[in-house]
Amino acid sequence: MASYLLIVNPASGRGRGLARAEALRSALASSNSVEVVTTHRRGFAADVASERGASFERVIAVGGDGTLNEVLSGLIQTGGGANERPALGFLPSGTANAAVLAFGFSASPAEVARSLAEVEIRAVDVGIVTHEGVERPFLLWFGAGYDAVVMDVLNSKRTGLMGIAGLARKTPSILGAIHRYPAPDIDVRLDACEPANAASVIVANVGAVAFGGTVAEGVDPFDGRLDVLTVPRSTNLRLVALSGRLMMSSLEKAQGVTRTTATRARLASSGGVPFQLDGEPVGTLPAEIRLEAGAVRLMLT
Repeated sequence: MASYLLIVNPASGRGRGLARAEALRSALASSNSVEVVTTHRRGFAADVASERGASFERVIAVGGDGTLNEVLSGLIQTGGGANERPALGFLPSGTANAAVLAFGFSASPAEVARSLAEVEIRAVDVGIVTHEGVERPFLLWFGAGYDAVVMDVLNSKRTGLMGIAGLARKTPSILGAIHRYPAPDIDVRLDACEPANAASVIVANVGAVAFGGTVAEGVDPFDGRLDVLTVPRSTNLRLVALSGRLMMSSLEKAQGVTRTTATRARLASSGGVPFQLDGEPVGTLPAEIRLEAGAVRLMLT
């Protein structure tokens, strides 16, 4: 018998999050101890995971990428290493569900319940971002500049599953936001390397991101490194071409984009450069990033 804490965003998936959590609870309850907690404000999932997570063997986030990020944040706050923290799972019920593309999580409560009996559990790398004295983790990717501008638009007035159709509906708003964005230079400092400048920076722990996009091939969230992609200042037409590369092959293959690996990064700018974590807008630079290798045991359902 294993003990499970399901932390669910009831508003996710057009209100289907709670029903999906209950389906998973019912499937697990016959041979496990299961408790369901629903969130009611931003940050609540992190608080629950931090305060109560250590009392359970396994904690499963039910919602979108933002809910998963909050639960991850709470588990990181429990301290210790991966073996001292409960294993982290995910039942997707959100808008973009980038984590599904990155890790192949099943969206079926019944399939997840069946797989948990003999689930593969691996210690996964986590990026830790320090901003204004506060640390926040990311499992998927960090983006500053153009990437964060796009994510800010996509996070405004979300209504259920986004999908490609939803992305298409937002395209005029995205193009308008990018046109208005002044793209200040970002000072990029990685490990002991010489500093460089870019208009946009993506620090990736995984290769696949939202809507089927790929930032780079071969990005491995278990290799103890973060992949850093820098994008130069571009015209609007050039940015459309970059987006095409992101969706059709990989951003890395676009002209002018550079890729390297690092375990630490410091990003700063004299302008107001926004950044996001796992698809959620957070603030503006400066920010420091470090890798915590194998920080959390992830259940690959």
